[in-house]
Amino acid sequence: MKARTKTFDAVAESRRWKEAVAKETEGMTPEQTIAYFDRAAVRRRFDAALRRAEQAGKAGLEERNK
Repeated sequence: MKARTKTFDAVAESRRWKEAVAKETEGMTPEQTIAYFDRAAVRRRFDAALRRAEQAGKAGLEERNK
């Protein structure tokens, strides 16, 4: 059986994102928190993280298929 090496750790990436968001939203009112998540910048960062995950996943599939 061939050993697999992770190219992307989704759990670790999720934790990093959650910790960063928690620091930025600490002390905000519920209304401020909602406004924060509606910001375009947060959406762009999230979209970028999804693209990186997809690319890492494709690279992992290609590596496994060799």
